[in-house]
Amino acid sequence: MTPDQKSTVRNDIIAKQASGQPLFGITNEALIAAYYNADSASKAWRTEVPTKTIRSAITLSSYTPNDAADNTTTFTNRALLAQTKQINLQIMLQGLETVDMSLPQARADLRDAVIQLPTGAGGAMASAGGTGGVNTLNACTRLATVAELLLAAPVIGSDTTGPVTARVLTWQGKLDEQLVSDIVGGR
Repeated sequence: MTPDQKSTVRNDIIAKQASGQPLFGITNEALIAAYYNADSASKAWRTEVPTKTIRSAITLSSYTPNDAADNTTTFTNRALLAQTKQINLQIMLQGLETVDMSLPQARADLRDAVIQLPTGAGGAMASAGGTGGVNTLNACTRLATVAELLLAAPVIGSDTTGPVTARVLTWQGKLDEQLVSDIVGGR
């Protein structure tokens, strides 16, 4: 945690110890740490999403055309588009154990790979990741802790990818008693 981040947390602790606030009367470092380590109600983009998690949020059968192959150029073009998106997905995940979804381009690429698949009946568009990619993108988020949310990057438009909005974290982790003591003591 940087000195500026420690200062932000210190100022927040002081404000939250005021009358009527969540930490009023609390000076115990363990209790303060517990407050800041609790999950907030806000989602954050995960920086290490296991590829297995992403894979489990994708319906691979959506890449298979519902229509029988009929030897037409239209069918071939639809199948090639679906195949192109599937190859893009492979390129993104192949050989990796985790993927950093805090990066807007990574989220955009993943979303593109799972939506607008012309594999429905008569070439209707299908999605392998839920409507607008919502299932796949939600798999790439988690709840931010109170401390992480306090220190998150300012809200910007790129926090939203398709139907999912989550914050980009600038600090991740848990506060322990020693860190709280250092923060409160100005160290």
